[in-house]
Amino acid sequence: MLILFNLQSNRLLNILKTTEPQLIAQLNQFMNFVYPAFLFGLLALVIPVIIHLFNFRRFKTIYFSNVKFLKNIEEETATKNKLKHLLILFSRLLALTFLVFAFAQPFIPSANTENKTNKRAVSIFIDNSFSMESSYGDEQLIQVAKRKAEEIVKGFTVDDKFQLLTNDMEAKHQRLLSKDEMLNMITQVKSSPEVKELNEIFKRQNDILKREDNNFSKIVYELSDFQINAGKMENDTSIQVNLVQLKSNDKRNVTIDSAWFLTPVQLLNQQSQLCIRIKNYGEEEINNAPVTLKLNGEIKSLTDVSIPVNGEITDTLVFTVSDDVWYSGELSIKDYPVTFDDILYFTFKPVSKIPVLSINGKEQNSFIQSLYGNNPLFLLNNNLVNQIGFSMLDQYDLIILNEVKTISGGLEQALLEQLERGCNILVLPALDMDVTAFNGFLHKNNAATYGSLITSKRNVTEIDTRNKLFDDVFEKIPKNLALPYADQSFGIESFTRTSSDPILSFADKKPMITVCPVNKGAIFLSAVPFNREVTDLPVQGGLFVPMMYKIALNTQKGAELFSTIGESKWIDLKGIVLAGDQTLKVKSAANEFIPEIRNVGNSTAINLSAYTNEAGIYNVIPGGTTQTEQLLALNYDRSESDLRFYSKDVLKEMYDAPNFNIMDDIDRNFTNVVAQINEGTPLWKFCIIFVLIFLAAEIALIRLLP
Repeated sequence: MLILFNLQSNRLLNILKTTEPQLIAQLNQFMNFVYPAFLFGLLALVIPVIIHLFNFRRFKTIYFSNVKFLKNIEEETATKNKLKHLLILFSRLLALTFLVFAFAQPFIPSANTENKTNKRAVSIFIDNSFSMESSYGDEQLIQVAKRKAEEIVKGFTVDDKFQLLTNDMEAKHQRLLSKDEMLNMITQVKSSPEVKELNEIFKRQNDILKREDNNFSKIVYELSDFQINAGKMENDTSIQVNLVQLKSNDKRNVTIDSAWFLTPVQLLNQQSQLCIRIKNYGEEEINNAPVTLKLNGEIKSLTDVSIPVNGEITDTLVFTVSDDVWYSGELSIKDYPVTFDDILYFTFKPVSKIPVLSINGKEQNSFIQSLYGNNPLFLLNNNLVNQIGFSMLDQYDLIILNEVKTISGGLEQALLEQLERGCNILVLPALDMDVTAFNGFLHKNNAATYGSLITSKRNVTEIDTRNKLFDDVFEKIPKNLALPYADQSFGIESFTRTSSDPILSFADKKPMITVCPVNKGAIFLSAVPFNREVTDLPVQGGLFVPMMYKIALNTQKGAELFSTIGESKWIDLKGIVLAGDQTLKVKSAANEFIPEIRNVGNSTAINLSAYTNEAGIYNVIPGGTTQTEQLLALNYDRSESDLRFYSKDVLKEMYDAPNFNIMDDIDRNFTNVVAQINEGTPLWKFCIIFVLIFLAAEIALIRLLP
């Protein structure tokens, strides 16, 4: 019997040794194991088999005085005992099998884990733009995003590498971190005015992850509210992308979108008209929302506005300023909970006098003298062409060449410099001028040129009322309006490369006066001198006066009302000229720095994009002084004001690819979600449950069956 037992034992061992690799291979087809080495514990299944085989062959002798009644009982008891022992054996084998499986930690692989390595490089983008300041329950979305990012990191192992990215794209975010470093850096994320498109973010993540070798699986998490204006990412199938959509409960936001003056310059003691555009991005109509205008801290205007759902309104605020100083303006509206766009800052400086220089070929022009010389708004200076000092031209915004016969090389170069800084030039030709010399100057500026002198009478038949020179001049042209004529006039020719915009045109479609933009300024060409013996234009008061008035006013470019934070652009400083290596500083209530400076000719420009991200009013102070020379206004980007977001269905349609996964249930614990995405569905808990079930079944069989 012992020999038979040994033979059967060895046969069972050989069967288990032979079939175990096949069993493991078959199991791997539908599940994997975190610790597959524990599957060698299945060899322990031999132990209960051996015990039961030994118990099946153990006999006990019982003596009876008469055994004739025991035959049937013996047969029946043997059958029941055999069934009982087989059931107990089956329960023990299953309990032991599931115990081994529990230690091996089986899981059902997800689609994301196929053909992946065990090492992972993970990039997490936390959208920290201002739209993430809206609320979700009792928290801001930015706080929810940080918490979810921490949960994601905890779902990975200590051997994985991590990168954190925000809209700021800081230098410290351009490397891979350990798990602990990543968790610490997430806590430092704060809201930022910077705005980046999703594709720019994804490209940066892609660049960082691909620095690692191919032994790492590349995984990206985008935690954002996915505003529509954030654009769309381009797909890279080598990277697993998980979109974590954070949704706000807020459906309301009102923003002061922009502001501008109706006129290019604001005049002292005259009404200024400031237009404001206010937008409602919410799903509720806004009724009687108060809007306040402050200038230098003093309330100048109050108004109430009502805005339809997803609509906008434009209103005009009227005020008067009386001091020749820089003004800091603040437009505000009350709104909650998104507040970054409730204030719009702007700056301006009113004009007291507009300097005009008339360079005369012979005597001064009486019409120019009457128009500019007798008006307190203008400061007119007359000089003969042979007495002009070229260095003094920087003082003037409008230069009139009044019947100058020719242009010398020195005057030509000086005029080119003035055009570059933004000066306007009005050319009134002399009938005997050197056309070739003038055209040489005009050719260098791609402007229209003079043709031959036309001695026949020509009548003006067309006025370009759309030109800004005639803004607020004509609501519509009167039928009886007398249009000027010219008995003698030059032809003005335009060519393919010429930039020319006729203001007054003769019947032959040739311009009487045209404007040619050049650099930051413009050249106004007249076909006639302002001479009553040649034309009646100067006595057409309803046309001549407003036109000349606007030509002078439009020379005042002024400083920009405001700039937007994040824009990489140069801001021209009006009237500030730095000598040599002189510098300047920019100062606000909470910040002070020396910006990037660029000097071009007689103008100075600065770039603030890398120095500040706080909206407000900034003082420009030249080096070596403490006096503010100019004010600048910086505002937050209004693109974040639009609270329209992609829905889950739209995101699925946009990113319909196997490597994209959309996670929008932010109430779940992302640590478990990430583990399931990375490793699949864990089954070890079910294994423990089955172990307990089969152990209970074994105990029940032993105690309840006779």
